[in-house]
Amino acid sequence: AAATTAAMQASKKRKFHLICDQDPPGSGSCDDVDGGSVDLSNDVDGGSVDLSDDVVGRSVDLSDDVDVGVVDLTDDVDGGSVDLSDDVDEGSVDLISYFDLGSADLISRLPDAVLGSIVSLLPTKEGARTQIISRRWRPLWRSAPLNLVVDYKIINLVPKILSEHRGPARRFSIEDCYVEGRLGPYTRSIYIEDCYDKVEGWLSSAALDNLEELELTPKCSYGYRGELYLLHSSTYRFSSTLRVAKFHCCHFPNLIVQLSLKFPCLKQLTLQKVTISEDPLQSLLSGCTALESLELKENMGTGRLCITSQTLKSLGFCANSRDGGLFLQELVVKDAPCLERLLPLNPKGGTASIRIISAPKLEILGMLSEDTYEFHLGSSVFQVAAAFINCI
Repeated sequence: AAATTAAMQASKKRKFHLICDQDPPGSGSCDDVDGGSVDLSNDVDGGSVDLSDDVVGRSVDLSDDVDVGVVDLTDDVDGGSVDLSDDVDEGSVDLISYFDLGSADLISRLPDAVLGSIVSLLPTKEGARTQIISRRWRPLWRSAPLNLVVDYKIINLVPKILSEHRGPARRFSIEDCYVEGRLGPYTRSIYIEDCYDKVEGWLSSAALDNLEELELTPKCSYGYRGELYLLHSSTYRFSSTLRVAKFHCCHFPNLIVQLSLKFPCLKQLTLQKVTISEDPLQSLLSGCTALESLELKENMGTGRLCITSQTLKSLGFCANSRDGGLFLQELVVKDAPCLERLLPLNPKGGTASIRIISAPKLEILGMLSEDTYEFHLGSSVFQVAAAFINCI
């Protein structure tokens, strides 16, 4: 009896049992439990697969992963699986936290040239602070194009910045700074009489070689009708590289005529409250062979200006006749084949006479000033009246 019982038990181990069998015998959709047979506790035919309980090495278990080569998205305890919730193994990608050598810092992987462009677009202080991010970022600020915006907060740091930065230089600007006070925000300005010699030294620095953008707009406490500061002679050395230039409250010497400066790259020029005679201004503009935008705001010393430019697209202007002195009284657009916009910038202060001889692409004409009494368009002459001004 004992031998018979043992034989029956051995026979049962070699049988197959299906709980829910949809595969034909021998289809291969089975898992190996013991020696080539599949024991699913009550299996009577071959080829079935039970995914309810896995106890050995080659079975498929979707509820808990303890074997090699399986993908578990809930918990990772082995070397080859991928876990997106918690990264503890080397070589996996963790986009939430940076713990291991294989994690991806996608920004730092960008080329130096791209990162340098990003740094150069930041304000000066923020650009310098990128050095503390990591060793990867430490040398970038010193080699990225320099964007040096000088306000009263960093004026004492300018020599240090120029000595440590290796260039190239993209922009140098002196600007107002807006700060928060007890009574609200207010403006803190740099006055040129306090730092004229300093600015001359800064502009002579090798760190600013090949400068592309220059904005000298400090305040001047001399008063508009008083003595303005002389344009720094060191600015002339940037004539071949400047793309953008803006000058405020300075005096352009007649020496410019003798220098015959050329500005082959200059595309934007703004002169505001400067004094410049007619010949130096004409000489300056004739050297701007790529100029696209010109703004002349409340300047003194030039009574008549004749525009001849093959590249100019936009011309903005206004005068300040109420302060006396010699202001722009006649504007002549002689030959400007690309000019699209002619913009009087101040309805209360304008040029007395405007003559447009040749500007075939002119599409936009701003509102004329109440000081403008005569407007020539080709062969047509308009005597400007208040009613006509309001209709333009």
